[in-house]
Amino acid sequence: MEKIDPSKPELTIKRLHNTVVLPDGTANEPMGSGYITGILGVGGMANVYEIWNPQLEINRAVKLLHPNYTQEAKQRFETEIKITARLQHPNIVEIHNVGEWNGLPYIEMERINGTTLDILVQERGAFPVEVCTSIGITVCRALRFAHNQEYVIYGKPYTGVIHRDLKPSNIMISFKGILKLMDFGIARPTDASLLTTDGAILGTIQYLSPEQLEGKDADVRSDIYSIGTVLYELILGQKAFPEQNVSKLMMSKVKNEYVSLESFDLRIPVRIKKLIHRCMMQNPEKRFLNTTELLSELTKIHKSVSSKTPEQVLRNFINEVSSERIVLTMKKRFPYHIVAVAAILVVIVTLLFRLKVPSENVSITPVVKTIEIEPKSDVDTGKAVPLAELPVTKSNKKKNEIVVPVASNRKRAGFSVPGTEPMTSAPPEVDAPLEPYFFKHLKAVSIIDSLRIKYGTDDLGVIIERESESRNYRRVLQLYDTIVSRGAVDTRSVMCKIRALRHLNDRNGLRKMLSDQNIDDGEFLLEQARITYFDDNIASCMKLLGECIRTPARFIDGKTFRLEYLYLTAKCKSKRFDLVGDVDTKNDALGSWFDLKVELQTAQDHTYFKEAEAEMQRITSKIAVSQR
Repeated sequence: MEKIDPSKPELTIKRLHNTVVLPDGTANEPMGSGYITGILGVGGMANVYEIWNPQLEINRAVKLLHPNYTQEAKQRFETEIKITARLQHPNIVEIHNVGEWNGLPYIEMERINGTTLDILVQERGAFPVEVCTSIGITVCRALRFAHNQEYVIYGKPYTGVIHRDLKPSNIMISFKGILKLMDFGIARPTDASLLTTDGAILGTIQYLSPEQLEGKDADVRSDIYSIGTVLYELILGQKAFPEQNVSKLMMSKVKNEYVSLESFDLRIPVRIKKLIHRCMMQNPEKRFLNTTELLSELTKIHKSVSSKTPEQVLRNFINEVSSERIVLTMKKRFPYHIVAVAAILVVIVTLLFRLKVPSENVSITPVVKTIEIEPKSDVDTGKAVPLAELPVTKSNKKKNEIVVPVASNRKRAGFSVPGTEPMTSAPPEVDAPLEPYFFKHLKAVSIIDSLRIKYGTDDLGVIIERESESRNYRRVLQLYDTIVSRGAVDTRSVMCKIRALRHLNDRNGLRKMLSDQNIDDGEFLLEQARITYFDDNIASCMKLLGECIRTPARFIDGKTFRLEYLYLTAKCKSKRFDLVGDVDTKNDALGSWFDLKVELQTAQDHTYFKEAEAEMQRITSKIAVSQR
């Protein structure tokens, strides 16, 4: 047996399967309806050769299966032949013939004189909007035809073909401006799972939908997701998932984490951004229902940016000479936090200047001047009338002089700063220095004002939400009491208080809030589930968890909500395993902790990740001990 030299190009390596050696494209060997004139591409499953048909005087392409194929690869190849032969559409590559070369199956198809999109993106970068919409429209036309095609394969009738591997390298534009969709190698009927090894991922990871990566059933919406990733790449000139590290790429794909188009300096219609983002939604239910709906929206956008047909736009684009590659950059974010801090400092300095607060080098002692005021008496009760109702007394106040009204009996008089909360401590003696007391209450005013400046709003509901996000939970409780006193409590504020009580570990206060309120929100149901977990009511906890994950959580970040849901679910199933202890509850608990670890794969120093590892080890050890 001849040794394979790894230093040689792949095309010259002899692939041994029944002693068949693949042509390297340099010799005019017979193949298909003509003879080989060159090689067009090399794939993991097949090579594509260019042949010349002398009778028709035309070039064609021949896709030849590698001789080291597996049985599954051969079956997929034969399925591609059967499916593609039935897809007669002007935007799908045409099949002319099938056959065998030295025992290896091949497909003979039209030779497209043009360039694939991946090469065009490498050369030109970001595409103009009208080019992107033209490509999207043409691809949708081809897929709409495939998704609705009726045919018989392996003796069974089917309706629709899912491509499942849509990507720029499988889309070619001829120099006449005609787009062709190629490579249905892993395509399958919409209602069948043909020739797929259990657990295997087929396709290119960057463009596959999340459900394909998770091994779930794919449908037409999986192709729509892939269209979104292609349009994203064409609009920006870069991939939506550019990671080179496979594990990081898989994590970002499963979580569907990509940089929003809003983050780039793009001067394109908002509708095209929304369309791409909708195509790339993680939940298939939130994407376009089918290619007909997507095609309709793309057509409307295209008409708003160009008066030319998609074919005209593509013909002009493919034949124009590009002098440079267009690269788009991220938007420069305005430093709002720096401006907010600067504004707060200005306010503080202004207040100190107006009040003439003593500095290190200058000592200014206010002169306290008392004014005798005889308070009115209530004949029936004998109570003094509040100072706020007393007549105003005019005085010639001098510089650095604070006028304090006092009762005639020389007892303590009330003193308050407008806008502060009621005093909780006794006021100072009238002859005592006023600085510490005065600035203690002035501080409360400064905090509220600084928060208003910091968040740019007078809405206490917005402020309490921002403080909750900043984990200032004690201040959240204070703000909530202020909102209650003003009769302006809304659902958002209630959820902020519930969140604060949980983080401050005030379970009694949390129980009361949850029993007093009834909110249709995922986070609220999650907190109810958490309380039932602490009460050892596992059945109720699991029921509430099932409800909370189906209910939108409007006031919390989606990733945080999912993380807390996974964590509580794992805790609950661990407790159920401890109570039951059989194999099913063990596997269920281990599976839940594993899901949590996957969620935190990029944050392995997280407390939940460490707890997941420890708990999985504990459960495994407990089972091992019980089996001895």
